[in-house]
Amino acid sequence: MNDKAHSTLSLEITEKLARRITSGKYAVASKLPTERALAEEFGVARHVVREALKRIEALGLVRIRQGSGIYVEQLNFGAGAELFELLLRTEDGGINIEYLKDVQEFRSHMVRAIVQLAVVRRDDAELEELRSLVKTLLKPGIGDTERDATSERLFEVVAVATHNHVYKLVFHTMGRVFMKLRRMFDLPLLSAEEGSHILGGLLESFERRDVVRADLLACRYLNAMDQMLTMMARGQMPHPQPEEAG
Repeated sequence: MNDKAHSTLSLEITEKLARRITSGKYAVASKLPTERALAEEFGVARHVVREALKRIEALGLVRIRQGSGIYVEQLNFGAGAELFELLLRTEDGGINIEYLKDVQEFRSHMVRAIVQLAVVRRDDAELEELRSLVKTLLKPGIGDTERDATSERLFEVVAVATHNHVYKLVFHTMGRVFMKLRRMFDLPLLSAEEGSHILGGLLESFERRDVVRADLLACRYLNAMDQMLTMMARGQMPHPQPEEAG
C-alpha cells in the first residue's frame, strides 16, 4: 500500500475516533482501546492507527501517555475551529444540524454580551476603525473576497472593543466558524437593504453608546442565522460546497 493510501486510511480513522469522542461514546478520562485493538478493528497496520492517534492528540481530544495508554481529554473549546468541518457532517455525509444548533445557541448568547460590552467600552480608535469597515462594506460593487475579509475584521474589532481577553478569544473562534459556514453555503444571511440598515444602525449605536439599540440590531442578525438553520433542517438549503484550498 502506498503512502497516499496510508494517509487516506489514517484520516478516515481520525474522523471515526474523533466522532466517538465528541459524541461521548468514549467518556472524558477513559482509556481508548490499544493501538493493537484499534488496528484489528479497522483492519489496518498499527502505524496507520498511530498516525491517526497523533492527529487527534494534536486536536486536544486525547493524551497519549507512554506505557500507560491513550486517555480522552476534556474537549478544548479552542480546538472548535479545527474540529468544525469534521463535526459539521455525520458519518453518512449528511449535515449535523443538532451540532450547528448548539453552536448557534452558544454564539447568540456570546454575541449579545460582547456587543453590549463593546458599545460601552470602545475607545475612539476602535470607533474610527468601525466607521472605516462599515463604509467599506456598504460601498457599491464590493467583491465577495473583500466583503468576507472586511466582515471578519469587523467582528474582530467589536470583540477587541470589549477589552476582555476571554471574550476576544471565544468570539474570534466562533466568528471564524460561522464565516466558514456562510462561505460553504454561499447564502447571504440578509438582503442588501436589511444588511445596510443593520450595519448603519450598529455604527450609530457605537457612536452614541446606545446599548439597547445595539442589542436589538444584533438580535436581528442572529435571527437570520436561526432562519438559515431552520431551512437546513427542513432540507430547503442547497448542498454545501467545499472550500477551495488556500
